[in-house]
Amino acid sequence: MSVFKNLIPIIVVFTCAVMGEIIERVDPETFVYNERLRYRVTYLGIRIGTIEVLNRQNKINPHSIDETVITLRTLSGIPFMSVHTEFYSKRGTDGFFIESTTFDRQRNTWAYYHASRENKSTEIIVDRGYKNVENGEIYDVEIDTLHPGQPVHDALTFISILRDSAHAGRPYELDILIDRSIEKIRIDSSEGKEKIDVRAFDNETDAFHINGVIDFEAIHGLSRKYQSWISADEYRIPLHARVRIAIGSIKIELEEYERAK
Repeated sequence: MSVFKNLIPIIVVFTCAVMGEIIERVDPETFVYNERLRYRVTYLGIRIGTIEVLNRQNKINPHSIDETVITLRTLSGIPFMSVHTEFYSKRGTDGFFIESTTFDRQRNTWAYYHASRENKSTEIIVDRGYKNVENGEIYDVEIDTLHPGQPVHDALTFISILRDSAHAGRPYELDILIDRSIEKIRIDSSEGKEKIDVRAFDNETDAFHINGVIDFEAIHGLSRKYQSWISADEYRIPLHARVRIAIGSIKIELEEYERAK
């Protein structure tokens, strides 16, 4: 969002504090990918946003992701959300980079968030401030250096991580960076395979059905049980997800899929 406390948790290179050694934002238009996924995000049947995922996949294991770029955009006027959020996340084997801008109603301006981790280090640099969207200036910046002492992921790349474990059938937890704290997403169980209709495809698709719990207040209040469906073929494509919130569920559905030949 969370962007999450949004992942989010989901947007420009920070002009003040990004060090050269830290993985940086990449323009999605220049990212060389071999898989593109586009999801529609709905609440009570109303479209509230879009998630686009660009993946560079492992050449040996087609379901395993070496690097991913994820962009989340939410629409304005949703009661339980900030007026608008744009979230960008880039994860690679050498670390991660997260950046988001969210409209702050109290200050009537745009809040800015950035976090990055150097190659395979557990040290994380977090910058929080505000952004003038007209000239791109970042101001009132607070900088923190976190030493969590364990491997940490950003929240939206959870979508990619699920692919490696879809068939495992065992519970496990992931440590997730939310703002400046480390929280957990729990995968409780696999409900086996079932056939589901997928908007991106013309026929029913065999999928692993997986349950779990988001054990913290995440993107725009997402907190509680979730369900996800991952294709049961060799590519293990994330097809569909539902996350409970206080009233109803948010649904994430794959509506476009593109794979390089």
